[in-house]
Amino acid sequence: MIYLISYAFHMLVSVLFFVLIPLPFLIKGSLLDEPGRFTLLLKIYKRIIWLAHGGVIIAIVSGFLMTTQWLTVWFFIVVLIWLALSALLGMTAKAVRIILENLEKDKKEDDEITKLRLYSFLLMIAILSMFMMKIVLYI
Repeated sequence: MIYLISYAFHMLVSVLFFVLIPLPFLIKGSLLDEPGRFTLLLKIYKRIIWLAHGGVIIAIVSGFLMTTQWLTVWFFIVVLIWLALSALLGMTAKAVRIILENLEKDKKEDDEITKLRLYSFLLMIAILSMFMMKIVLYI
């Protein structure tokens, strides 16, 4: 029963991370569009990133409850990817927060947008790597 509940929470959180995958492409597209869309995109993704911070904890706990293979290479790679994913999520959240603060004060935020694009792209790679590691287990 615990396995089923853990699996359900794990899958729910994975959908949340799936929503983060298109972020770098949406940033690029919204910068080419009118300025209000970029601000709206960041406000929406600020909430999603906030939820993803809690999702990291839920996914790690549910993953530990579901696994029976503690001392495998796959397990250690997954843990390392989660650490990288968590760090990149935090850096992305900080860049979003700083850009939104600068937009309110009408300051230039070109450096922060460059950082946000880099961090969100690396976050996307980490999320895709995590999904790939899930598939590799069954191949």
